Amino acid sequence: MAEASLVFRILMVVILLVFTIVFAALYAYDRDQKAPAWIALAYFIGLTSFLFDLGRSVFDPVISDILAKIALWMVSAFWVLSVFEYHKVRPPRAVLLSIFGVGLSLLLWFSLKQPDIIQRSIFSSSTGGLLLACALPILWRYRKNMLETAWFWAFAGLSATYFVRPVIIYGLLGERYTETSYNASSYAALLHSSSALWGLACGLVMMLVMGNKIIEKHLLASIKDPLTGLLNRRGLDNYVSTHWSSKKNKKRTLLILDLDHFKSVNDEYGHEAGDQVLVRTADMLRTLTHGLATIARIGGEEFVILLNKMEAKDARLVAEHLRLSIGMIMHPELGKRGTVTASIGMASMFPQESFAMALRRADQALYQAKTRGRNLLVVAPEDRREPHLKIAQ
Repeated sequence: MAEASLVFRILMVVILLVFTIVFAALYAYDRDQKAPAWIALAYFIGLTSFLFDLGRSVFDPVISDILAKIALWMVSAFWVLSVFEYHKVRPPRAVLLSIFGVGLSLLLWFSLKQPDIIQRSIFSSSTGGLLLACALPILWRYRKNMLETAWFWAFAGLSATYFVRPVIIYGLLGERYTETSYNASSYAALLHSSSALWGLACGLVMMLVMGNKIIEKHLLASIKDPLTGLLNRRGLDNYVSTHWSSKKNKKRTLLILDLDHFKSVNDEYGHEAGDQVLVRTADMLRTLTHGLATIARIGGEEFVILLNKMEAKDARLVAEHLRLSIGMIMHPELGKRGTVTASIGMASMFPQESFAMALRRADQALYQAKTRGRNLLVVAPEDRREPHLKIAQ
């Protein structure tokens, strides 16, 4: 028993130290993600808690026990805060402080006023489990993949362990010990071994979750236009390959929108003014097509709008509304000029038509809008046999 306990103690120190370093490194790599910082702090406090627990024979055992249990609760609390930070949800600070306060009162009572190491361990373990349980509803509600589901079950298992461990030792096995015999007790052995195993499991799961989050962030950045926040060309290609099968082209329309004389805006007013025009245009497109379309910026001043489940006549009304609305945006950077108009080419997709072919037809319609005076909506033929483009009236 003593040898096994020693092995788990050494293992626990290694686990706590390694995960402290790993999560601190993850936070240093991407400081926008605060969750790894909370987890690194939790593992560091956990290491402190474990050292306090081992120091019972060196320091005052009661004080060491109090400090160890408070540190253990802080581990649970910081893990909970990492969950809420990860999901960008406000943490229940009042609930956490209430659990912490009640647990501290009972801990001090059974440590100093009415010393009882058994009651102290039961209530302290339950407090840790309750704190950790505060994260479970959020983990379950916002889980999006297998890793986040595993995160829930890891926390659920650890939380359950806090409640089950005292029942097994004191209820089923009937173990008893004193302050001086604690380190050699079955409870200490079970505490250290289960803590090592669950600390390893939770750490691995959280490391994978945080790593996956960083990867997702970089992948998202690779498909997003940094200026407008819209999809870029790569993002558009990914979206089309995933969601726009040529077998489901019914009621699908694509628009190509190009800002008129945009080069002169950059030349006369500077690229910063041009950027502001692009951002306002993107915001207007997002607002007017919310829930109706997917938008991408594929060139300097060129946007693609994909309209789903919309009849061609309705899509034409939407396109015309977009054209008129963009022409009404006031841009203070442009002085007396004030506004920038847009030309739009529209193509409703034929059955079995590829996206590339429909995009080509829409681009041809846009070219016609440009050559016919700009600030126009031109619709590509809806019938394959119809050779002429139409200017929307």
